[in-house]
Amino acid sequence: MQVTYSRFISLIALFWLNTATAIPIIANSGVSFNNDMVISTGGQLPFWLESQMGPPTYSLLSNSNLYAPDTANYDGSDTVIGGLDRDNPSVLSSISSSTRNAGTEGSVASNNTQLYTVSNLEIIPDGSNDVSERGIWGNGLAQASLSTTVYDTRATSEVSFERNFTFSNQSATEMTFGIQGVFEIDLFAIADGENSLAEAFATLDMFFTSSNILDIQFADISPYINNQTESGDNGNISLVRETNVVDTGHLSLTGVASASGFLGGGSQQAFGGSSMAYVLGITLQPGEEINMTHLVRYSNLAAIEEGVNEVDAPASLMMVLVAFVMAIYRKQHCL
Repeated sequence: MQVTYSRFISLIALFWLNTATAIPIIANSGVSFNNDMVISTGGQLPFWLESQMGPPTYSLLSNSNLYAPDTANYDGSDTVIGGLDRDNPSVLSSISSSTRNAGTEGSVASNNTQLYTVSNLEIIPDGSNDVSERGIWGNGLAQASLSTTVYDTRATSEVSFERNFTFSNQSATEMTFGIQGVFEIDLFAIADGENSLAEAFATLDMFFTSSNILDIQFADISPYINNQTESGDNGNISLVRETNVVDTGHLSLTGVASASGFLGGGSQQAFGGSSMAYVLGITLQPGEEINMTHLVRYSNLAAIEEGVNEVDAPASLMMVLVAFVMAIYRKQHCL
């Protein structure tokens, strides 16, 4: 059987592509969080304190891609409106999958967020419902896995929730109230195999602003926990909190985990968890109004793609292939 020059080049290219990347390849990332707060011990607020809440701003995205001819795609979302208390939260979730081989290969991204807000009338009612408690928690996941054939595949999940609060002193004297709550984040990233990448991110933030100088005192009410574990040269984890509220305006906890795999490098892993229980003492001058933006963002990525981790071809092997191709070319053109 005669093999043409162009056909042989194609065969060599396929040979190189199929042998350059070893399988199976796996990339996983996950994040879970909890962030709740109680204003002025909860229940009915003091007569002098107005605690108002603006409309929510949020976005949810799950996306997956598998660049194979037999890919099966699925996208779905669900919204349940509740949110009157912790036992009856609103639930917002989304999922996206791109798979083949009966779902055993490909990518999946998902997120699930639950939240609630408690509003109670003041001790001396003025007709407004004042916010006394709020909580938000959830989790995100991204997975990519190949076991038979190498195709580019990617899963991403991105979520953002934001809500503005206004606290004001309606009395003629300086007054102080408290906010007590919890910040918790757990995340991981695992990459095993060439051209694999996994990332997880989460930030929980309460940002205060006022026309006056901020008068906010922070205190831990239980020991701060921060556990970080890395494995492999390309596994990284970072968990950082900001508690200098009076200077920065921020009370926040942020976590990032990443891992990238490469041929023969073994599994790259990053795991971490952090939690803090706190209390804030907020002093307001007569008639002073202070704003707080409550922000939650979290995201996940899992990918197996050419170019994520490039591995150069051994020069000696490439020279052998080139010489072999040229020999075939000369032989065919001399016949």
